[in-house]
Amino acid sequence: MQANKPTSNKLLKSINQQKVLRLIYTDGPISRVELAEKTGLTQQTITNIVNRLLQDDIVLEMTPTASSGGRKPVPLVIDGSSMYAIGVEVAVEYVRGSLMDFQNKRIYEVTKRKNGNEGYPLRYIIGAVDELLQHVPDRSRLKGIGCSIQGLVDSRQGTVIYSPGLGFRNYPLRDRLEEAYGLPVLLENDVNLLALVENLKGTLAASQNNITIKLDYGIGGAIVANNQLCAGANHVAGEFGHYKVETGEQALKCHCGAKGCLTTIASISGLRRSSWTLENLRAGVSEQEPEAKAKFKQIVDAIGIALGNVITFLNPEHVLLTGALVDELKELLVPELKERIRSNVPETCRGVELVCLPATPNESISAAGLVINEFFDVPLEQLSL
Repeated sequence: MQANKPTSNKLLKSINQQKVLRLIYTDGPISRVELAEKTGLTQQTITNIVNRLLQDDIVLEMTPTASSGGRKPVPLVIDGSSMYAIGVEVAVEYVRGSLMDFQNKRIYEVTKRKNGNEGYPLRYIIGAVDELLQHVPDRSRLKGIGCSIQGLVDSRQGTVIYSPGLGFRNYPLRDRLEEAYGLPVLLENDVNLLALVENLKGTLAASQNNITIKLDYGIGGAIVANNQLCAGANHVAGEFGHYKVETGEQALKCHCGAKGCLTTIASISGLRRSSWTLENLRAGVSEQEPEAKAKFKQIVDAIGIALGNVITFLNPEHVLLTGALVDELKELLVPELKERIRSNVPETCRGVELVCLPATPNESISAAGLVINEFFDVPLEQLSL
């Protein structure tokens, strides 16, 4: 036991500092006295921690506030304008990167569009990061790189488990980028990341049980139950695009190896297989063209079947719809889906609310948020190690 004591003390010291740091980030401006009250740490411990943070230029002291007596409290805030994070959105047809400061101000953005398959996407990711690095005011203050990936991701191992659109299978992307840049790298599936962001401070902040569905080049999903993201045993929970909606001769083969998946009908890649584009479909439906109307009905029916069954099974409070398909067809698609839910799910589940974002978010900004959140995270799980 004695051999482990120094390590345990060091870990506890680190955890206490992170508690204080996160409180300054979430609740600042905040005084030392308030930090002691909220953390239960002694005034001396708080003083020692704050002094270290001041010395490292992470925290700033503001003008002392009014006091009824004694020394005026000195509010503390994070020096967010001088710390930076890079976020990278890795999509099937482009790589987009954003350089952000810790006040969520975007300093620079770059987009690299796919031009052939050679070197995609790793060469494009490196190209985007290299360009962003040229705009970092102080590289010693760059805290890491976050990546939003269209595909199945093991975020703990930093591995892209499978992404047919990106050509990755069990690919150690985190290791490759950390070797290239010597910075911490974080990965997350794009829909899981969106769900985390929207549950933390967005459209789903008041919801404890919800589903996020992204209808885009492919189709992805994320499940949140009791405010916790459900990753599943193999990190693939929520793969809404592989819900089976067709059988028999009508069922098309999917890239996953099965047949009849929702992705083959209701994604951009599925539309292309049947020689449609989103723009052509929307225009055709608006002009009441029979073929377009029939295709749109097939899409709505397929999504409606899958969504109705998932709502019945999971009983969420909210379903968040996003992605390029929703952006383009929202006013046509959402009312139809609401009607199918009213018709197809049990009465006990009809209280579910379908919500949409004004537009699919810039996921490179959300990816930078991974780095910021990690920087202020409290590593409580390490206490059990």
